[in-house]
Amino acid sequence: MGKFLKISGITLLVVLVAFGAFVAVNHKKAARLYATITLFDQDKIVHNFSHMDQIFLTKVVKRAGPVYHFGSAPGKLPQSFIYKGRKVATAEFLKRRATTALLVIKNDNIVFEKYYLGTGEKDLRISWSMAKSFTVTLFGIAVEKGLIDIDAPVDHYLPEMKGSGYQGVPIRDVLGMSSGVKWNEDYGDFFSDINRMGRILAIGGSLDKFTTTLTKGTAPGKKFHYVSMDSHVIGMIVRRVTGNSLITLAEQDIWSKIGMEANAEWLTDSTGTAFALGGLNMRTRDYARFGRLYLNNGNWNGKQVVPEAWIKAATTPSFPHNEPGPDKFGYGFQWWIGPNARPGEFLAAGVYGQFIYVNQPEHIVIVKNSADRHFMDKINSKFETITFFRAITDKLHKDAEK
Repeated sequence: MGKFLKISGITLLVVLVAFGAFVAVNHKKAARLYATITLFDQDKIVHNFSHMDQIFLTKVVKRAGPVYHFGSAPGKLPQSFIYKGRKVATAEFLKRRATTALLVIKNDNIVFEKYYLGTGEKDLRISWSMAKSFTVTLFGIAVEKGLIDIDAPVDHYLPEMKGSGYQGVPIRDVLGMSSGVKWNEDYGDFFSDINRMGRILAIGGSLDKFTTTLTKGTAPGKKFHYVSMDSHVIGMIVRRVTGNSLITLAEQDIWSKIGMEANAEWLTDSTGTAFALGGLNMRTRDYARFGRLYLNNGNWNGKQVVPEAWIKAATTPSFPHNEPGPDKFGYGFQWWIGPNARPGEFLAAGVYGQFIYVNQPEHIVIVKNSADRHFMDKINSKFETITFFRAITDKLHKDAEK
């Protein structure tokens, strides 16, 4: 018995030591997993959305060159706006939508800038799907260089996609969220594809490899179906044809060209690959600088940074089924077009209330960052928010006429 107890004690000690070693080695993964599970908790979401580098793996996107400074021409927001026949008070809207930053720029002047819920102008705010619009910009530059044919199939550039849902799919269809790949983007479903992808970011794994496991759902090019991994595939192609990471490309093709005021942080998987579809973290004013680049059709103070033809293609409905309607957003190449679209109006959008709104005829860029846990409610955040942006645009237009 004494010998048995001694052996059992040794065994228990070995198990405890092994468990302790496991925890010591994997504590960072465990911490990221816990942070992922609690990322959107009411008491944490605002802080988390400005401190994603404390939760996930990130790499720095370095700025370079002189900073571009907007001018100042203080104005006022509309006190209210009409949405679906109901008068909505601006202050109530901003509070209900958990707005953390609002920046309005007209004619290169800051008309309105305010930060909310304890956040400040130097916060690096998570882009979520606004990052798609950055990734497609890098893609367009590579297309202009002749490195990519958007009518070629995905597996022409990514042979590892043979046998996956992306085999034989024209890149053009992927750009327009019409790949036909089977995908569940339900953030409320623990087992959805988007949440499975999120756990890869948290505990480790390759997003590149994850894309090869996706299967075909419908024929490509036939209907709009929002597949966030389509954006990752776009990023994979850019990396493959240029031989550079998205981080390097962003630094040399955007951050060094448009006067960004701060470094950004880009979330990565455990292999160091940038989270192309939603991982940028930037200051609000730097989102506005990117919006200004599109406002001016890719031209930055006389230099064509992004091909004008690509800006037009990205912000124009990519297929007949991606045309906007009275109650329907349209879609270009990783950019949204509003319902009942106004000429020269488009936006980048991300979950939980992230927006870059561009109105070219009115020379307006609006950035809104949020931590809106109710963005999927029946009121419909995206429709309500673009109505608000248009109310701002209309007020500034009227004010300019006085």
